[in-house]
Amino acid sequence: MHLKQTRQKSGKTNLSIVESWWDPERKRSRQKTVENLGYLEDLLAEHDDPVAWGKARAAAMTEAKRASEQSVAIEIHPAQKIDKRTDNVKNIGCAAALAAYAALGIERPLRNHMRGSGAEYDLNAVCRLLVCERVVEPGSKLAAFRNKGRYFFRADFSEDDVYRALDELAAAKGAIVSAMNRSIAAAGIRDMSAVYYDVTNYYFEIDDEDELRRKGVSKEHRKSPIVQMGLLQDARSIPIAYRVFPGNTADCLTMIPVLSDMKRDHGLGRVVAVADKGLNCSDNIAAAQASGDGFVFSQSVRGTKSDKALKAWVLDGAGYAAKTEDGCKFKSKSKQGYKTVHLKAGDTASGKAEDVRVDVKYVAFWSEKYERRARHDREAAIEKARKLIANPGAYTKATSHGAAQYVKNLRFDKETGEVADGSALELDLEAIAEAEKYDGYYLIVTSETGWPDGRVIDTYRELWRIEESFKVTKSELETRPVYVWTPNHIEAHFLVCYVALVILRLLQLATGLPCSRIREEIAAMSGVNFDANWWAFGHRTDESDLIAEAVGLEGLKLKNLTTGKAMDILADAAKWKIPQGK
Repeated sequence: MHLKQTRQKSGKTNLSIVESWWDPERKRSRQKTVENLGYLEDLLAEHDDPVAWGKARAAAMTEAKRASEQSVAIEIHPAQKIDKRTDNVKNIGCAAALAAYAALGIERPLRNHMRGSGAEYDLNAVCRLLVCERVVEPGSKLAAFRNKGRYFFRADFSEDDVYRALDELAAAKGAIVSAMNRSIAAAGIRDMSAVYYDVTNYYFEIDDEDELRRKGVSKEHRKSPIVQMGLLQDARSIPIAYRVFPGNTADCLTMIPVLSDMKRDHGLGRVVAVADKGLNCSDNIAAAQASGDGFVFSQSVRGTKSDKALKAWVLDGAGYAAKTEDGCKFKSKSKQGYKTVHLKAGDTASGKAEDVRVDVKYVAFWSEKYERRARHDREAAIEKARKLIANPGAYTKATSHGAAQYVKNLRFDKETGEVADGSALELDLEAIAEAEKYDGYYLIVTSETGWPDGRVIDTYRELWRIEESFKVTKSELETRPVYVWTPNHIEAHFLVCYVALVILRLLQLATGLPCSRIREEIAAMSGVNFDANWWAFGHRTDESDLIAEAVGLEGLKLKNLTTGKAMDILADAAKWKIPQGK
């Protein structure tokens, strides 16, 4: 390495340390900048002779690199036993997750929150550990504390400190999410052409309810108390905001508060929210109308929200434009219409509650692929209905989900949930025939009356990405069951999971890899201590190389690392910046 002096157009001289390397493809020597020192004129304030200082620094860096590349003699003692007092396996892959953690700017709001608190533990260190554990090996908070020795970063706090920190993390939630949003926005990677919202729930291994953990409509058909979590993300699948609600909160009542959080953080004007039919309710449409926002909601063709005239229009073949999509038949049509919603007094110019007419556009489409899927799912439900009729004692209200709609005379005991009288049960052929009429049909209602049909359909179809995010939180990050029980600790648990999800999404954007594979690769990059200060790593794949290159950490490809070199990799991770969007 050597010092390079470059004369700029401004007249100033820039000093940088460069390294020469041979490019085998171009068959010539090339240079890369290792460190930019700054302008010579500015460095005079710190150094008497900036050029001499720069040359000395280049020589020192050259020597350090040579030393790091020299072979080292290692003694192997066949009779040596494993030291039970130390952690003999450590993970270095977490450096990729910590690169995104640092780039999101999480540390500053945590330090600001704890300023003047007198706490003896480092809140950021606790948060860092919990997030890394959520990515590497999801488990309880106690397990995270016990596993802190698997990392090269410092974790000087007690088990009690971890639980104290959960209260502080809950209190700092708003500042943390806001800081993350500012960092993402500054990188220019937000796509707010539409925002996607959905709600799911997470269960607890308990029987008794409290103020937050309530029995409600479980997505997994469990009887255990649950909490609801609403999640909002942008068109690039990067989360924007979340909120936790009591388990008995109706889905449709959760969207407005989360949208309010988003608009606060981003200072946004009008947004278009995309959600499934469970969020299609008068309250949400009225809120959108009052705030000047837009919406793209699906609407059940079979359900009560669609009147007879609308159902007949959907099923009428007139007006449909047909085409082939992915080798399957597809057709769509649209029409203008309106919905009448009730605005509260605080949301009207007159200051009085009133009913208003909201102009909407209905887009109906039918897909051969969706029809096949609907028929396959119904066949399974009908088969389950036949088994229920044959053996009603084997089913309850909870376990008969999906089949009950096709069984006549089915009643359940209000206390036990068991079938009240199984003697009069029979297959409901009329219900089956009615359901068959709507196979493959979808209906979308939107405030964006000027959007082409294709844009409405394509925008709605991207809703699957938020469903994927829930799958990541439940399957990869193992957000449930939830093992903490106070409201603050529950909030902190979901905050940690939310941060981990955002990190995986950023790494997905940078690498093109699915979140599940990113998490697997990070977890696999662990090494074994084989001689005092040396660690041997045995996992490297094309995918792990992609991750290492995306965050600029070539050290993740090395087979052997000293503890000091591993610490250097973590220090370099903290310098990573989210790549600027286009």
